[in-house]
Amino acid sequence: MNRILELWRRLLYLGRRGAIDAALTDEIRFHIESRADELEQSGLSRADALAQAAREFGPRARHGEDSRATWQFQWIEDVGSDLRYAWRALKRSPGFAAAAILSLALGIGANTTIFSLTMEFLFSVPSAREPQRLVSIQLANSSHEPMRVYRFLRDAHIFSGLTGSFEESEVNWQNAAGSRRLSVYRVTSDFFQVVDPPMAMGRGMQPGERGVAVVDYDFWKRDLGADPDVLGRVLILDGEPHTVTGVLARDHRTVLGFGFAPVMYLPVTREDAIVSLTARLPQGMSLDSAYARLKAACQELDRVFPQRDFKRADDIQLSPLAGMDRLRMMNAIPLTAFFAMLMIVVGLVLAIACTNVASLLLARGSSRRQELGIRLAIGAKRGRLIRQLLAESLLLAILGTLAGLAINLWLTGVFNRVDLPLPIRLQLRISPDWRLLLYACAIAIGSALLCGLLPALKATRTDLQSSLRLRESSGADGLWNLRNVLVAGQLAISILLLSAGFLFLRNLLAATAMNPGFDLDHTLWAAMRTVPEKYTDPRAAERLVENALTSLRQTPGVEAAAVARIVPLNSQQTNRTDIRTDRGKNVNVKFKENSVGPDYFRTMDIPIVAGREFLGSDRSGTPAVVIVNENLARELFGETNPVGHIIRFVRENEAMTIVGVARNSRYFTLGEQNAMALYFAFAQRRPPDALHFLVRTESPASMVRPVTTILEKLDYTAAIETKPMRNAMFLALLPSRAGAGLLGAVGLLGLMLASIGLYGVLAYAVGRRRREIGLRMALGATPRDVLGTVFRDAFILTGAGIAIGIGMALILVKPLAVFLVPAISTHDPIAFGSVVIVLALVAAAATLGPALRASRVDPMVALRYE
Repeated sequence: MNRILELWRRLLYLGRRGAIDAALTDEIRFHIESRADELEQSGLSRADALAQAAREFGPRARHGEDSRATWQFQWIEDVGSDLRYAWRALKRSPGFAAAAILSLALGIGANTTIFSLTMEFLFSVPSAREPQRLVSIQLANSSHEPMRVYRFLRDAHIFSGLTGSFEESEVNWQNAAGSRRLSVYRVTSDFFQVVDPPMAMGRGMQPGERGVAVVDYDFWKRDLGADPDVLGRVLILDGEPHTVTGVLARDHRTVLGFGFAPVMYLPVTREDAIVSLTARLPQGMSLDSAYARLKAACQELDRVFPQRDFKRADDIQLSPLAGMDRLRMMNAIPLTAFFAMLMIVVGLVLAIACTNVASLLLARGSSRRQELGIRLAIGAKRGRLIRQLLAESLLLAILGTLAGLAINLWLTGVFNRVDLPLPIRLQLRISPDWRLLLYACAIAIGSALLCGLLPALKATRTDLQSSLRLRESSGADGLWNLRNVLVAGQLAISILLLSAGFLFLRNLLAATAMNPGFDLDHTLWAAMRTVPEKYTDPRAAERLVENALTSLRQTPGVEAAAVARIVPLNSQQTNRTDIRTDRGKNVNVKFKENSVGPDYFRTMDIPIVAGREFLGSDRSGTPAVVIVNENLARELFGETNPVGHIIRFVRENEAMTIVGVARNSRYFTLGEQNAMALYFAFAQRRPPDALHFLVRTESPASMVRPVTTILEKLDYTAAIETKPMRNAMFLALLPSRAGAGLLGAVGLLGLMLASIGLYGVLAYAVGRRRREIGLRMALGATPRDVLGTVFRDAFILTGAGIAIGIGMALILVKPLAVFLVPAISTHDPIAFGSVVIVLALVAAAATLGPALRASRVDPMVALRYE
């Protein structure tokens, strides 16, 4: 009980320091005046009585300190005292403080910004009521299930609620400006009851509702003019009226995560839809209990809806909607590895910044040798001085962290406004939270130790006799003193960062110049998304395609035109299955698949190396025909010509005749190697909602408007986007551009910090050697000799840093190979050579100022006795 009261007293003092100190002063005055009253009654005058009472009471300050000691947390008081002393010391050296804070601010700003990006992309928490109770369900290693499975599990009442969602859906929005394609999120009508996301206004859709829409806040503000009467407004989506029932909260995050930001939620309407399953666990239910109940339900599901090749009850996964479990479930390892690499890179930048500040503190400690020596001589403990010096480092780290957080807020605000032209809409919602606060606190403490511990130990490990001299030794401490070692380390880390940045820059240049296996410069891409309900009859869709191709081929300037289900380097459909050849051979292969029409290979300038292209006669009702690429042909038939051979998918057993072999090309990424591909005849498959027309022309840019006009006349309800194929490379080049931009910027930041450190060390060294330089010049040394000495020392430091950095880079950049196109190696000599040249030029520029200053030293001034 006494300890609790003591703790309460100490906490009370922290919050009411001023009032308690005033009360203590009044109490001391009361004791003195009470004793003075007694003395006055014994015959002393009032003045003598007060003086006698004060003498009897003793030192007021000491009694006050003794009283406060029973109320205080002494370590807090000591830290506060040290920080106040450090603040006064920094105010006396504003230049030093500004340089140190700026270095830390840049390093910490880069760190916290990448941390915020990582948290938003990988660990964002969905906007939901009690999101920790939401889990994602996978059955039989599949992330999506048919509607009948969703209904079966929902009606089993295993969870507090179960909902389904169909991501990456699109609709056409018809308004006064025409028809426009929108990225939407289709969900079952109980979604808003299960997830319960916060709303800015209105409500979510209710169970059983159709023809309703819940819009995103940004869409409401930007596209609907922030209409305050938006509730009840009718939007024409895919030709059908939809009533707006609500507007989501400003910073809404979906259950899918990864920045996915559809402009609105719509109900799932198709019975043949497949949906991902999200469940809300009952209060207090563990994942193990939920798994057991779900497994029993799936066993019954397998009995009611049996599958020939698998059982859903044999492979069940339940994962939270945030954290590492979700990343593993969604197989986001490459994305996780990319952000892990970025965190390591910005950690190295922070190490450079801390090394810069450590060098400044070493120089500052050297200039304070006499002060510290005096304090040690009169009895100060070394530990007390180290703590005080660390308090100065902590104050610098705190100020640097605050400035770094200001940089973070500015940069994340820029990222939040970026709108990437991707097939699905991504929108960052980065905002400060408790994770950023904890990370910033950890960085501040870590930076204080990295910056201050070595300088504090070195500054207090001193010879009293030399420290108490009236002037410093003017000689150099030797080339490989601690400051110079730190600078060499900075340069080595800069080499590592720049090597990674230059590799991605080379990768971007190589990817841009790479031949993807088809013609980018003479091809036009027109994406035409039709209203699905308008073309329920496949023959209507076929007529639309035929009319469009006929009109396009008759247009002046058009050499060829074709239709495709998928446009290379912008989307993919991958299949892994067993293929049986007519030789009785079964081969399990993973291949890219596409459905293309006649003239596709001529339009895209993909050579047919054997057989023929698809013909107009390859239609529905005729024998199925396919074209394979060279890699798939070799996998299935070796060196035998596959044309004329028949293959079957083992599961479907449909006979398909190979009529041609196409040259290998790129299908989804520029870095893929040995990809296999199979092309179906477009007219033998059901036409998709999104049609992709490809036009071969000499001048794609001049044909954008004519092609768009032709397609608009055929169907005014369709959303049409037309652009030259060269402009459609954004998705394929995104990894290279992101890597080059981020790593290049971080590498340049590290180089700038390292060059500042090099300049500071050389300038300090020249300043300390003024008397030595003056003596040498008085003895006959020329300015050229002095310049040579300074440059020699600088290039020894630079050479050591470059050698260490190149050695580190050759080993540590190897994991980047997964992000590079085949033409670029992690040992690329051009990238490493460029880095060495850049760093050498920067080192020469940083050396020039101190070297010129040294060459202009006046021997008489330098030798003057202080």
